[in-house]
Amino acid sequence: YAAKVADDLALEPQFVEKSHSGCVKSIACNNRYLATGSSDESIRLLDLHKRVELGALMQHSGTVTCLAFHGAHLLSGSDDGTICIYQCGTWECKKILKSHTAAVTQLSVHPSGVLALSVSRDKTLKTWSLITGKPVHTVNLSSLPDSVIWNSDGSSYAILSEREILVFQPHSGKPVRTYTSPKRIVACKFLSPTLLAYGGETKDITVIEIETNSAQTLCGHTSRIKSLDYVKSDVKDHVLLVSVSSDGEIKIWALSKSTHQLIGGTQLHNHRPVCMCVYTGEKKYVKQFTTPAPVLKHQEVIKPKKKKMIRRKILFANLHAIQGGKTISRKLKHHKHQYRSSRVLPLAMEHIR
Repeated sequence: YAAKVADDLALEPQFVEKSHSGCVKSIACNNRYLATGSSDESIRLLDLHKRVELGALMQHSGTVTCLAFHGAHLLSGSDDGTICIYQCGTWECKKILKSHTAAVTQLSVHPSGVLALSVSRDKTLKTWSLITGKPVHTVNLSSLPDSVIWNSDGSSYAILSEREILVFQPHSGKPVRTYTSPKRIVACKFLSPTLLAYGGETKDITVIEIETNSAQTLCGHTSRIKSLDYVKSDVKDHVLLVSVSSDGEIKIWALSKSTHQLIGGTQLHNHRPVCMCVYTGEKKYVKQFTTPAPVLKHQEVIKPKKKKMIRRKILFANLHAIQGGKTISRKLKHHKHQYRSSRVLPLAMEHIR
């Protein structure tokens, strides 16, 4: 659906894609591609600029439960307990992360792109290094987790479990905020570093300002909330929150830290929504690093450029908060000295001088 600005913000259908042979369980998009995961164990890809289907990824051997784009990569989690990392464009599977012993229910990538969190039906929260492709820490959870999400600046993350949401900060192993609901919570989303929205079987959406602990209740749906997403507004300190319920009703809310207003939406007839994501329509192309050959003047001589020397540099990232104080030691090969440090993880980076 595409937004059409009139007196109210309306949504108009654009196209319908029916390539999956099973139920669609997950969806994600970036500024160009749309990915959908299904119970048919495949990921279908679409180019939203050209409105064409690109094909399917068949790496998993179970239902694709979660998808996430970050930069030039797509991450997927499945009932087979694995997480796959694909290169956008070529769609080559670069890495398969294996550590969970049960289905992966949700994953979330840190804004820096260095770390990722995943939760599973084995009742664990795992912290992954996306540089090494290995888990750096595992936390046993007391209840079955449904979802995990980072906020926009990576200063905190939330774990959703049935009727409870726990908000953690990286420097603390204990939750800084706990929110409960009388009925099951189905969807939650960080709208800003300190603004959290969630909804479910109560049919209402609760928006909480974490710092002040103040709350707003958005009423309007007549069925349980299935999914939430948002897009930044042109108005300062405002966002547009999009919600969809199981009866096919989509609503758009103009939202700030203290006020909210219903500004539009639509009704899906004969459909039962399962998941949703918002595509802004921004076309961002990667700049080409090749430049045309220079036009030479008479008697002009071009001196050969010196080759840039690439050396390896070690970056130590403090992961004390996420690891809960666990001591980690790593031996770095091809170095004169062996670095050992407590509560730090050596990450390899290329530095050009």
